[in-house]
Amino acid sequence: MPYLLLTINIILMSIGQLLFKQSAIFINNHNNFNLIQKFLLNPWFYGAISFFAVSTFTWVKILTEMKISVAYPILSISYILTALGAFLIFGEKMNIMNIGGILFIMIGVSLISIK
Repeated sequence: MPYLLLTINIILMSIGQLLFKQSAIFINNHNNFNLIQKFLLNPWFYGAISFFAVSTFTWVKILTEMKISVAYPILSISYILTALGAFLIFGEKMNIMNIGGILFIMIGVSLISIK
């Protein structure tokens, strides 16, 4: 069960980050608003906050069942999902350094997960 919750948390965090990126795009595209209006009228911002709120509650539940020294490194998989999402959704470029970093994260998570 804790690994299922961890998987859900990773997905929630990745979606939240992608929504924050969309929120930033909204802010850049609305120069006619002041800073407060840019946030108050930004639906992407509310979505991102919502995903992170649920993620926070999920994370606390995970920590009741897992050691943080195992759970937190595994959470870094969200970096991979976020990078892939940015590539697919926003057309952000992936170079050899990005791919190499993703491979290192995957190796690290694999090592931590070995019992």
